[in-house]
Amino acid sequence: MSLESYEYIKDIAKKSIRTDGRKPMDRRQITVKNGVIKHSDGSAYVEFGETKVIAGVKVLPGVPFPDRPDEGGLIVSFEASELASKYETDRILYSVEIGRVTDRGIRESNLIDLKKLSLEPGVKALFVYIDIFTVNNDGNLFDAANIAALSALLNARFKIDGSDEEKKLPLNRENLAVSSTFSKIGNTMFFDPNVLEENAADARITIGISNKINSIQKGGIGSLTPEEIDICAGEAFRLKQEIKDLLMSQVKD
Repeated sequence: MSLESYEYIKDIAKKSIRTDGRKPMDRRQITVKNGVIKHSDGSAYVEFGETKVIAGVKVLPGVPFPDRPDEGGLIVSFEASELASKYETDRILYSVEIGRVTDRGIRESNLIDLKKLSLEPGVKALFVYIDIFTVNNDGNLFDAANIAALSALLNARFKIDGSDEEKKLPLNRENLAVSSTFSKIGNTMFFDPNVLEENAADARITIGISNKINSIQKGGIGSLTPEEIDICAGEAFRLKQEIKDLLMSQVKD
């Protein structure tokens, strides 16, 4: 039975053993580097173990949405590159899901004060575009995308209408929402799944947390019990501060 076979992964999961030797709730090492895209207003490159993503932020003027005339906008896109991995699920749908989950975590936490992006109600507002790309996929693109997007936003600096004055985004930093993703294999929950664990998983849950739960996304055909969701939420609350501290330590005021 090979290391990469689903049967092997499911078998060792019964004993809470992982292919890379981590304990069930251990996170892989994270590296963040900012300012990696020259022509962006903010950017970040993230290594999440061997999972690698890059995010860029661009702030551009536009016409506000008719139902939110006094607000700016947030638009997040994610690209799961063909070169980064052999995907077990539909790559395009997977890209859309990760983009939406990343967007929801930022939007529902009110990290960005969209009303402060309004320049002229009903006429002109600023839109924050976040583009995220996969460099290499070794699992848990959800959390890697979240960290890259947050770091790029925290360090974004932009100019309006040809002005030489650099501005920062109106961010409520206490609302920084960190996502934590868990995979269920058999009856065991694993935090920060690698790609082998993802492919063998029965279900997945991603929880976005600031000082409260801001978003939850469930994936996979398997089910999760209320007790399993409670365990994941508790671990997410416990683990989020490490990422917040890492991100804030790299902010250049």
